[in-house]
Amino acid sequence: MAVKFLAIAIGIVRFYHWSNAMARPELDNGYYLQHFNELLSFVTQHYKAVLTAEATAFISDYSALSDSAQQLLVRMLNRKGLVFSDAELNYSEIGPSEPVLNQLTEAGFVAPLNADDLADFWLRLTKDTLWQLLQLAKSQFSAAEWAEHVAKLAIKKSQTKPQLLGSALKLPVNWLALIDTLPQRYIALQRQDTLNYLYFLYFGRIEANLSLFTLRDLGIRQAGQFKQQFQPRFTDLNQAQLAYQLANTKPAIIALAKQLKKQPDTAEPALKQWLASVNAWPASADEALLLKRSERYYQLGKLAEQYTLPVLAMRFYQLSNGFPASERLVRLYYQQQQPDAAKVLLEQLLQDPSCDEEWLFAEDFYQRKFSNGATAQRRSQLTQLLHDAPVVGVDELYLGKAEQGLIAHYRQQGYTVFHGENNLWLALFGLWFWHELFEHEHSALHNPFERRPRNLASGGFYQQFSHIIEQKLQQLLEPTAARMLLVALTSHYGKANSVFYWHTGLADQLLPLLQYAPKSTETSSALAQILRAMAEDFSRHRSGYPDLLLIKDQQLQFIEVKAPGDKIQRHQLARLLALKQAGFNARIEKLQWIVDPNRIYVVLDVETTGGKAVNDRVTEIGAVKVQAGHVLDTFSTLVNPERHIPSFISRLTGISNNMVAGAPKFAAVAAKLQQFLEGTVFVAHNVKFDYGFIRAELARCDITLDLPQLCTVVNMRRYYPGLASYSLGNLCREFDINLTNHHRALDDATATVELLKMINSRRCIAVPHKTDDAEL
Repeated sequence: MAVKFLAIAIGIVRFYHWSNAMARPELDNGYYLQHFNELLSFVTQHYKAVLTAEATAFISDYSALSDSAQQLLVRMLNRKGLVFSDAELNYSEIGPSEPVLNQLTEAGFVAPLNADDLADFWLRLTKDTLWQLLQLAKSQFSAAEWAEHVAKLAIKKSQTKPQLLGSALKLPVNWLALIDTLPQRYIALQRQDTLNYLYFLYFGRIEANLSLFTLRDLGIRQAGQFKQQFQPRFTDLNQAQLAYQLANTKPAIIALAKQLKKQPDTAEPALKQWLASVNAWPASADEALLLKRSERYYQLGKLAEQYTLPVLAMRFYQLSNGFPASERLVRLYYQQQQPDAAKVLLEQLLQDPSCDEEWLFAEDFYQRKFSNGATAQRRSQLTQLLHDAPVVGVDELYLGKAEQGLIAHYRQQGYTVFHGENNLWLALFGLWFWHELFEHEHSALHNPFERRPRNLASGGFYQQFSHIIEQKLQQLLEPTAARMLLVALTSHYGKANSVFYWHTGLADQLLPLLQYAPKSTETSSALAQILRAMAEDFSRHRSGYPDLLLIKDQQLQFIEVKAPGDKIQRHQLARLLALKQAGFNARIEKLQWIVDPNRIYVVLDVETTGGKAVNDRVTEIGAVKVQAGHVLDTFSTLVNPERHIPSFISRLTGISNNMVAGAPKFAAVAAKLQQFLEGTVFVAHNVKFDYGFIRAELARCDITLDLPQLCTVVNMRRYYPGLASYSLGNLCREFDINLTNHHRALDDATATVELLKMINSRRCIAVPHKTDDAEL
């Protein structure tokens, strides 16, 4: 009853969101200015203590501008690039741009181009204006000199813009002086670093424009759905500026990586310069900033390793704090013949690990490299765990869909199976602590667009709400726990957040988790251990959870699925061990591909009005149901395609417009065909074609098709290689298969059954571990 009530409630919520989306407002022509003013007002109200002198001057100077100047400035700020011509700044609500640009120049918001602006100028320049500049450049040379340049550089108007620009930039010309002689006036935006700092204070990241405000006003992006009282991100100016500096280093490191790829010989001096720079970063006690700093050090260390600079890499890793930099540092010590340093660091990590993954690495590496005698491990703990995992046989038709294969395996045994993975635990965490995350007066949300509290990333969530969190963890044992979860789910369903995603089956997964979770002690649910770890260190504990949740006889099982060739990651091992320590049945299961002799196949062929499922329609269906080589049933019908059959198609298939005029439409046979296909493997000669058409036709009837597929073309090539042609007609001739009415659906399907028998006779001999079947 509770789940039924939930489904009704969710339906109402979803209709509400849908109806709001259908009534999206139109934006007036001043929306961009309203958005910018809203941002400045918010920053002035919440971040006055951390505004630099430049930021304060920016806001003051902007406020002193005329309405037209504010409008034109914000118009430019919301467009790409920094360079504009007055010819592209014509807006009806602003009027002539010349006097407005003069005002913006006087206030220091724009300026004539200088040498640093040329890169953006060339990027935005049209080919016509570039040619216009070349004609102006021509006047600076004698006729003979110009002719020589034209011949040498192959300058001609028929060149593409990049070619023409490449030629132009080789000319010995003062381009800034020439640009000043163009009829249009060019200017460049100024004070961009200050603007970016204001954007950073609001968004917490480097943001290029205010598109989020526009999406909000159009009803596309939800905002303001949580609390309306926001805490400032920073209250200390030095911390705010350090955070801004760290935010700017992310794109800078990405740019460095691109530069080094082109100029690898510059890696050492460039990274040494970075090392000197990061050593000068000011100290900070803020957990979030320390985490960001560690990330940047780690990224730079990886770059140093990439370019074989181990000493520099170790310097960066030594600056970083915690895992995974600690792992790289140990490995480099060992590789660089410094085993004593590696051993000392490993012992420190074992005594005081920063996370489960760090302890697992340290314990494993120490055992393999520094333990003596019989206790030394040859395999890593990860490899050993995978080696010892039980093996489950799954039909090879699920190659590429390992989890679906194991789901089908356990459902046949009477289990209820869900693909839970990370979202199952994230949803439980998000719903159980919804108020503290999003609606508490002290929750760490900083603007109406925020969807994940900042203190989750920095690890401050548990410290801030520890007393409330422990109370709520105790409530997991109470009989009302399921009702509390349902209330949270129905109250907040559909609210966009960056902790978990919503889906209609969420209650079906979460309620059994609450009801059947074991007790780790008489006063603590096993769930409490998992949720407490997420609250204490969300960044580490938000991923790596097992793929599947199995439920049977009020017992829960968690399975991490590994197909042949898969590896287990250390964070997956950490989550498995945490679940086991809490009292859950959690394990890895390895898949072994088998051929199920009792598998039921439907061999199907369609004739159509053309070759594209999105536009063309089915004219005939022929299908044969087969098990262990025996025909169980057939399905055959002409179909009225509700459109004209082209004459060349009629000549190919023999199916005319008159033949299908009285045939049923696809909608009339859809339910019967769906029932015929249910629980089978879909087989066809070129399965993408036939499956694509049947799926498209069923979709028009609001029926979803999702079946494992087998292509007889692909598999005949694999098991019977070396033939000249693998068309159905040629294969039937090659193997003496009866095919009397080629291109009629049932006849083609019946012939394809014989190919399936041949394929299965060889599939049973040798089952591959990998496949090139795109459809699988």
